[in-house]
Order: sequence, then structure tokens, then C-alpha cells
Amino acid sequence: MTDTGPVFLRWRPGGPAPTEERFESLDAALDAVEERWDALQHQAPQVLSSRRVLLASTEDLRKMMMEPDDAP
Repeated sequence: MTDTGPVFLRWRPGGPAPTEERFESLDAALDAVEERWDALQHQAPQVLSSRRVLLASTEDLRKMMMEPDDAP
């Protein structure tokens, strides 16, 4: 993954249409995911490149957010 932006955080808060937020870098988007993980984890979050190519799926983000003690 590259750290150049913009990148987009997309999630589905309830309805069929997703919500997107733009970030200037991948690090900034991942920081936002980490800060909001309690709410986002059940809303199918994804991180997308500026061309809307998937950089991190919901499962990828779930693995990133796991505490070291939670790892199998």
C-alpha cells in the first residue's frame, strides 16, 4: 500500500448508500478507523485509493484493529 493520497474511508451506517470521508494520506485514514473502530466495525468499513481501488477491506481492518492478546 502506498501512503499517498487522497484516500477514502467508506462505510455503511445503515441504509444502502455508503458514506465516504476523504483523507490526505493512508495514515490519516487508518488513524480515523482506529479512533472510531467501536462504531465502524459493524458498518463494513473499507479504505479506498483516490481511484476507488480497495486498499483495505473490512477483514483487513479487523485484523489491524485486533489487540495482540486477541490474535489466534
